[in-house]
Amino acid sequence: MTDSRDDRIVAEFGEGHAVEDIAARYGLTVAQVYMVVEREVRFDPAPASPYYAPPAPSYPDVDTIVAEYGAGYDIQWIAHKHHLSVDWIYYLIHQAVR
Repeated sequence: MTDSRDDRIVAEFGEGHAVEDIAARYGLTVAQVYMVVEREVRFDPAPASPYYAPPAPSYPDVDTIVAEYGAGYDIQWIAHKHHLSVDWIYYLIHQAVR
């Protein structure tokens, strides 16, 4: 049995390969790689309720962002995870370490 392309992308991402390298290897953009990973690893334990109200927008968790950056996570991954731009992530880190 062979793995699907998406499974291989997720496996490489999980092994810590650079997102840019994965994108180049499969002819995708970095954003497309993140979309594949998100789609493949999403866990939805229950269907959405018709009475569900989405949570109110919140401020970014700067401590988590700084910790992820300090741990060496890819800046684009951090930005994608927190739904922020790379520039905004750099700004928050700069403000936090001043």
